[in-house]
Amino acid sequence: MLAHAIFYKKLRSKTLLFYLFCIFSLSIVAVNIAYSQKYNKNMYGVMGGESASTMAYLKHIWGTPLFNLEMESYKAAEIQINNTKRIKNLEESVRLYPYSPELYYNLHLLYFENGNKVKAQENLQKAQQIDPSIQ
Repeated sequence: MLAHAIFYKKLRSKTLLFYLFCIFSLSIVAVNIAYSQKYNKNMYGVMGGESASTMAYLKHIWGTPLFNLEMESYKAAEIQINNTKRIKNLEESVRLYPYSPELYYNLHLLYFENGNKVKAQENLQKAQQIDPSIQ
């Protein structure tokens, strides 16, 4: 009878340790889940396109590997926005000067850089019709 009592006492101590381990593990998981749902307060402004929030966000991640990735994406977006503005200006110039092969060729280059290969090819053909020496 004494052996059974010792066995059950050891079993209870191991069970208690197991329960404490489970509670500790669950609390770590709960804290991790709660913390992972917390967004930087500027993130909603960044998603909305607010420049002040974007600058605050970039200052917050300065010096991390994420900063370089974010800057590359912002640069690519800025290039596309600038190209769109240039395309509008060149299209207005083409409307005013429809016989200028340089304008069509520049439109070809900008459309090609933005990924619109159909319009790029159309403008290259128009430039070649006006000036056959354009390759």
